[in-house]
Amino acid sequence: MNNKYYRASDRFSPVGLILMILCTTLVGIGLSWVYLKINAVCPVAYLCILLAAVYGAAMGGVAYFFIKTFKLRSPKVVIISLCVSLVFTTYFKWALYDYIDRQKQFDAYDEYFTEMIDDANSQIKSSGMNLDLNKPVLTVLDDFYSSFGALLGSESMPDGVTFSSQIKSEETINGLISAYKTLSDTPGSDYKKMLGSSLSGQGGSSPLGGDSGLGMMGGMASSLTGGTSGYTEWVDQYLEDHPDASMWEAMGLAAILGSDEDEIKESINKLGELNIKEFLLDYRGEYLGDFMGFPSKKPLGKILSQPGQLFRDIKNVNKDGRWGISSRRSYSSTAEGKTPDNVKGFMLWLVWIGELLMINIPAFAVSIPKCQEPFIETDNDWAQKYPTQFKFGAVNAASLKSSMEIDPLSLFNNQALITAGGRTNYFTVTLYHSRSFMENYILVDNTTYDSRRKTYNHKSFIKYMIVDTEFVGTLFTIFGLNPPVGCHPSPMYSSAADGNYVPNAGYSSGTTTSYGAPVQGAPRAAQPQTAQPMQQPGQPSPFANPATAQPAAQSSLLSGGSLMGGQPQQPAPSVIPQPAMNVDADAIFGQQNIIAPKEDPNASGGINLLTGKPKEEDRPLVADPSGTSGFMDALDTSNLDLDNLK
Repeated sequence: MNNKYYRASDRFSPVGLILMILCTTLVGIGLSWVYLKINAVCPVAYLCILLAAVYGAAMGGVAYFFIKTFKLRSPKVVIISLCVSLVFTTYFKWALYDYIDRQKQFDAYDEYFTEMIDDANSQIKSSGMNLDLNKPVLTVLDDFYSSFGALLGSESMPDGVTFSSQIKSEETINGLISAYKTLSDTPGSDYKKMLGSSLSGQGGSSPLGGDSGLGMMGGMASSLTGGTSGYTEWVDQYLEDHPDASMWEAMGLAAILGSDEDEIKESINKLGELNIKEFLLDYRGEYLGDFMGFPSKKPLGKILSQPGQLFRDIKNVNKDGRWGISSRRSYSSTAEGKTPDNVKGFMLWLVWIGELLMINIPAFAVSIPKCQEPFIETDNDWAQKYPTQFKFGAVNAASLKSSMEIDPLSLFNNQALITAGGRTNYFTVTLYHSRSFMENYILVDNTTYDSRRKTYNHKSFIKYMIVDTEFVGTLFTIFGLNPPVGCHPSPMYSSAADGNYVPNAGYSSGTTTSYGAPVQGAPRAAQPQTAQPMQQPGQPSPFANPATAQPAAQSSLLSGGSLMGGQPQQPAPSVIPQPAMNVDADAIFGQQNIIAPKEDPNASGGINLLTGKPKEEDRPLVADPSGTSGFMDALDTSNLDLDNLK
């Protein structure tokens, strides 16, 4: 049955395809920012669903434009290309969501950290200690050792040596660089063998050597991150998320100091310039956040370049949730915001999958049908959609499709409807045609009324079936339209006495059903015609297409016969009907001079036959002004013997 339906040529423009992918992706990226901003504050879930559908339809509209403009008529290639655009757009949308979410949570975390330091300073001040956590990190450590040196013991810090000077010393920096080189080549899973000696500050027992400075930095790392117990948990979690991490990364030293020699030196200098909040959140926050699990600001470009980290962020969002059932608003991830009714876990995954479908389905629904429409290769353009839709009475869709695949003319055995509706079932025929109507396709939709929901359901059950010029001519004639040039109605159907179309005697459309009449009270569906006699074999059809007189190589679309092969073709007429000519009736039948122009009396025919005398001067005969005489009253008939006239 494939030869009875339109088949796309699968041709496409590579330039148009690339432009479609790029522009659809760029528009989707631009709209994603608007979508997320509105979605974050919209309190009604139904509006969020509608917004997702509009977002997807807008991307589909862009793809539709390029499909139509660049004549992309390969459905498979277009579908794959649109999938590529939607994947890129979805990935960017999630990265942008993560970026916005990190910003919100970082602001909340920054506020919380500031309050915590202020509370700690208040307690320190009330206890009489000489410490201020708003000073640079190394300064705070110097003050701490100067105030509690006696308690720490003489071996904790040599006399006259400050903590900051020891950290900044060339020996310590070289030791850290040496440790970086060694630990970067050591698997992170070996950290338990070294963690105890590193955190204890006993450099001599460390595999890296006593002068590496690693023990001192390990102790500081433990202090900065809240103690050995919490530090070990972070190392375990980091290795779970990054199983291929090196020892330097697993111990958090990459997060605190950096991942190359220059970063290490710069970080040591920043410890003497920034306070603990500035160092942990502003300077190293992006890296410490990943290690310690707290939200940190991160550039959008870096989020895009780290799909693994993005997926971990999405899992963290799914673990806690961001909005509740009663309120569709987003919130900053504060302790107060994490309420038990937040949508999270499996339900949140379902919501996200539903959102993905609500965006992608409209994108495909808007764009893909265009590349499936018939394309007229001879016109190098899409088939034109005829503005009038032709409606017929309710019918079994499967039976109609089966009969039309045998002979499309079987469509006309159903009742033609001038109007349709009123809670009735009907089906609609939409015609797609070339500029000359020599190549035609039909789309048939079945419309059924759902009395329970009080809605109409539309379903296409015949998509772009090939029909010939005879079909088009009959379709137009039935609905009172002038058939296009070259499209002649089938001689099987003629106008009966009541104006209804019925099959002619001697013809069959492949079914015994009579051709249906228009609905009662509707205007006549076709121009009046005289009943056609039964066509004799070999007799030319009065509706025959003149194109049938062309050689056998002529396309079957021009023959006026059925393409479906269900009925034999009518023989070509021996006489080709000629079209009527436009003539000037006034020039032929207008006022003429009855008397011929004056001629020589001696010439043959120079005697007036009515009078027997030579012809007089020409003068046209005119009617009697009284209005009672005709043109013949101007002739003298007194000398004629009318009784003996033979």
